[in-house]
Amino acid sequence: MLNKENKALHALLEAESDARQIRTHKNKVTAQNEKGAALFTSAADPFVFLQGTPQPERLEKLQHAYLNHYPVSVQLETPHAIWEVTLKNLPKATLLTARNISDTFQFQTWVQSEQRVLQESLDTLPVGFYITDTDGRIQYTNERLCGWLSRTKEELLHQSLNQLIKNELPVDENWMAEVFLKRPKSKPLSAFIFQNSFERNSETLFEGIVIATDIFPKKKGKTGSGLFFDKAPLGIFRIDAVDLIILEANPAFLHLTGLSAGVLKETPLMQLLDNESKETLPLKLSKLMMHAQKFEKCELSFALPTGEKKTVMAYIAPVETQVSKKEKDITSFLFYLTDLNEHKNLEMQMAHAQKMQAMGQLAGGVAHDFNNLLTAIIGFSDLLLQKHGMGDPSFADIMQIKHNANRASGLVGQLLAFSRKQPLKPQLIDISDAFSELSALLRRSIGPQIELIFDHTNDLGFVKVDPNQLTQVFLNLAVNARDAMPSGGRLTIQGHTEIIKKARSIGNDMMIPGHYVVISVADTGCGIQKENLSRIFEPFFSTKEGIAGSGTGLGLSTVYGIITQTDGYIQVESEVGVGTTFTLYLPRFDAPAKPFEKTMPAPLPSPRSGTIMLVEDEDAVRAFSARVLKNKGFTVLEFSNADEALKEIEKGTEPDLLLTDMMMPGMDGETLAQLAKERYPSLRVILMSGYSEDFARHGKDESKTFSFLAKPFSLTQLVQKVREVFFQKN
Repeated sequence: MLNKENKALHALLEAESDARQIRTHKNKVTAQNEKGAALFTSAADPFVFLQGTPQPERLEKLQHAYLNHYPVSVQLETPHAIWEVTLKNLPKATLLTARNISDTFQFQTWVQSEQRVLQESLDTLPVGFYITDTDGRIQYTNERLCGWLSRTKEELLHQSLNQLIKNELPVDENWMAEVFLKRPKSKPLSAFIFQNSFERNSETLFEGIVIATDIFPKKKGKTGSGLFFDKAPLGIFRIDAVDLIILEANPAFLHLTGLSAGVLKETPLMQLLDNESKETLPLKLSKLMMHAQKFEKCELSFALPTGEKKTVMAYIAPVETQVSKKEKDITSFLFYLTDLNEHKNLEMQMAHAQKMQAMGQLAGGVAHDFNNLLTAIIGFSDLLLQKHGMGDPSFADIMQIKHNANRASGLVGQLLAFSRKQPLKPQLIDISDAFSELSALLRRSIGPQIELIFDHTNDLGFVKVDPNQLTQVFLNLAVNARDAMPSGGRLTIQGHTEIIKKARSIGNDMMIPGHYVVISVADTGCGIQKENLSRIFEPFFSTKEGIAGSGTGLGLSTVYGIITQTDGYIQVESEVGVGTTFTLYLPRFDAPAKPFEKTMPAPLPSPRSGTIMLVEDEDAVRAFSARVLKNKGFTVLEFSNADEALKEIEKGTEPDLLLTDMMMPGMDGETLAQLAKERYPSLRVILMSGYSEDFARHGKDESKTFSFLAKPFSLTQLVQKVREVFFQKN
């Protein structure tokens, strides 16, 4: 049993989200969390899960560091994931940490690609751009500014901005000023600079936009829209300082906002803004009018005629007119706009991905624990039913308990589907044939008021999915569509193939290149409100609250989990009053070499006797399983953890069958099985888990020699699995 110190250490490790395991220098596991037990499964080599990596030199570096007891952090790819593995030294031991960074890596790759595009865009802008540190030294500059100053980026980097400007600069962090930029062998360049501060990694930096002066009035009373004004990719417009009417706007502003020149003519700016911007902007303009600031920046949201909003960052500069030798009046304001929608979309996608990942971990953990509870409830119900037959007054009550436990098991399965940890039995199926089989089932599910249309070619190819789960996907989508069309309508399911050549964003995920079968499920129902679209795949979220028979809110989360677990993607588009379309992308496969043959297994005889070593940390599950197996004539040795069971094996006890849970405190079940098999190679093994088989094994083929029993299981399923394993050939 674990002492208090080990229990505290185990609790500390379980609190970590990464897989963690502590091994002595003699390669003995002394502590680990559940994820560590599931990942570092090999007693001899903890890095078996990294086999098949295309970076063998990195794996060799990791193994060398482990054997020689020095710290290291290595990033490796495997066919299934990208891992960040870290080794840290402890007294006479090593702490192994592994983190699956596949989603983060894909996201970072996409961000880096977007950053390259952004840098190329900055370089081609007809305006100069720079970033400086707090000392005014240049950290970044675009090609336009380099060209104006007749210098390379390398020559400008780390130079002081003051050394490049003839006149004295304001001491404020945020300022606007007309300046003269020094140029070798040429006269100074006249320009305006707008500089403002921003935070990055807890560091204050400054970005500056350098703008040509021909945009400003050349003569008193003239507006002078020059070449820069017309061709600039930045949205630019000017308003009157008194009544805030738009005086002129460049084509980029019209494109950015989707407004027309006719709409803008003599239009007050306030009419185009949302309520929040209407409150913010006057305060900014007041500061400029009182000369409290030389320029201002703020977020503005334009309320477009389409009903959408366009959010921009606006840099506002006053335009002054000389009214006397000593006085200048502010007669108008210039606005320079940069689009914030893409930036906000990126933030939303990142937040959504993190939220869905966290919810998946929570759902998977809850489902795993519930499966243990349900195993006990279903199992003890079966034991009671053996004593209370159909004529017994308690029979109906016991059946009700079992019936509701099975219903709960279905809900747990949906949670596991969302968390991508539910049991799957994928196989290659012809999706065109699957559509033919689905047609009759879906027609019965949606009723006669709704027209069902299948529109697809006959050569869609094969997809690798669990047929039952694929049926569940289409049933859930069809039932949702039916509920959205209470007065009837049309449900259209279309299919085609598509080759994706470049990674692209789909929904809130990044789709990797490949050959896909694309299936759309479209209804003509009431549609989904825009504010609900980002939440429809969350467990227990429903837009039909308060409606009788509206379900559990797990339908779409189940769809999301099944599709993503089969390496697919899902996208939703909806318009209120028009309808909703779900688009599924499933990897396409070629036809299998041999057709699948389904054969019914012959009934198995009952073994007359045998010794079964039962290892299970859940007392109720262990008690139920032991009673069932003893009733069938087996000798059962019960253990609450793997360490005690291993000690018994090392004493020389040789069971006929090892029945062990996979996830346990301390040593996990699969490690126990491997060590037991080393001592007794002919030992039969059954691994139990509340997670799916593939998730519990982490996709490793070497553990396929062990049989698997998914929780929750009934009395009959337990006995059947034991019979199968007893009579299988070693």
